[in-house]
Amino acid sequence: MNINELKNIFGECELCDNKVCVKNKLYEVLDCLKNKYSFNVLKSITAVDLGGETELLYHLYSIEDEEDAIISVKVQNEADSVIDLFESARADENEIYDMFGIKFIGNEDLKRLYMPENWEGFPLRKDYVQDDTRLAWNDDNSDNA
Repeated sequence: MNINELKNIFGECELCDNKVCVKNKLYEVLDCLKNKYSFNVLKSITAVDLGGETELLYHLYSIEDEEDAIISVKVQNEADSVIDLFESARADENEIYDMFGIKFIGNEDLKRLYMPENWEGFPLRKDYVQDDTRLAWNDDNSDNA
């Protein structure tokens, strides 16, 4: 993969540490990497709350070239879904929605995976306040163990 070629095609792409950072056109960049550069496996999508925005990291792998690539994009509350490019993205998008509250546009099956449907808030966000009594784990009975 040639970063200069990506810059020529998409404009705002740059190499940041060990990842390609894109400001927009994430879907188009991933489509290009899959179809032109043979990055045909999405290993995972991870999220990092940066306080005010969330960084999404798309971990790709090319079976043909045995290479890894990490694509980074910073979002506020929503991002484009890539499940039509990579079916494996479905679970990661649901998990990120559940834990960070990022809505993936185009994922019609977006739902919570770990938290109950009626849970308020998103536990891995820095602004999440854990004051729910449902999380008290029987502290009063710790002597009876």
